[in-house]
Amino acid sequence: MSIDLVCAQELSVELAQSISALLPYGDMSHDQIHRGNGIASRYPVATDRIRMPKRDGWVARLSPRNWQKLPCPIEVVNVHISGPHLWPYFPRLVRRKAQLEALLEDSERRTGTPHAIFGDFNSSPIWPVYKKMSARFVDGARESGGSELGFNGTWPYMPWLGIKGLLRIDHCFLWKLSAKRARILEIPGSDHLGLLVDIDISEQRFRDAR
Repeated sequence: MSIDLVCAQELSVELAQSISALLPYGDMSHDQIHRGNGIASRYPVATDRIRMPKRDGWVARLSPRNWQKLPCPIEVVNVHISGPHLWPYFPRLVRRKAQLEALLEDSERRTGTPHAIFGDFNSSPIWPVYKKMSARFVDGARESGGSELGFNGTWPYMPWLGIKGLLRIDHCFLWKLSAKRARILEIPGSDHLGLLVDIDISEQRFRDAR
């Protein structure tokens, strides 16, 4: 399996260092990990952040200069939306709404650039955060057919109890991009299953997505 870019949340410093040894570009800085996100890439990318309450989103810009199969620049966004299930509940719900608003506002400025938004949204398809995202973007897992993914959950992952995902709360939302394939991966030591998405970067699919 060849993975070109990783969007990770809740990384330890040790795990970030291990990933960076294989995917040396991106941003796995301590500040980024502390805020819950990390982006690691096989090839050079330019990185930036999206100002969001409590926990910023992060952006990797991929250029055809470094990614030779790309017909045009694209961006990959990594977010970690606060969970609604921890006390105190009300402030977290307010923060989730503000984080989503900041993400959508930022995406409005990116409408001319194909982009994918990955992350732990702490929201299943019946929750408002997912519904608002899927109303504007394509759910990459669903677009790819979902037969292999099976629409299985990505959380919680507790194999010692026989639990391998009850809720689908990790997502890939696409703007002017298409997904060829999506599947889930077991990640030892994580309480989430990983979501792996193959993005179709052929020129024809770029034209079809515009």
